[in-house]
Amino acid sequence: MEKAQKMMGHVAAILAALGITLMAAGFALSGLDWRVFSASVDRGAVTLGGVEVEDPEDVPLLGLLATMGKVEVNVPAAPEAPVAPAAPVAPEAPAAL
Repeated sequence: MEKAQKMMGHVAAILAALGITLMAAGFALSGLDWRVFSASVDRGAVTLGGVEVEDPEDVPLLGLLATMGKVEVNVPAAPEAPVAPAAPVAPEAPAAL
């Protein structure tokens, strides 16, 4: 059991080091622009690195977040109103004596 835990610790350390290395490489390749670390999702608009994504649904996880904020309400059409009945005819008043 200890061997498995030790192995998982090594794998986690390697993955963390790889992530930090890739992050540093992306930062260096961007010309040391700090905006590469920014990502925002606001009312269906996805912004990555200061640039708005044209079609956010193409970005796998951020597209899902962008569509979560949208509320689509499909209101059914109102049924036809019934036709009002014709007005009743008033009875004639009795003849005066």
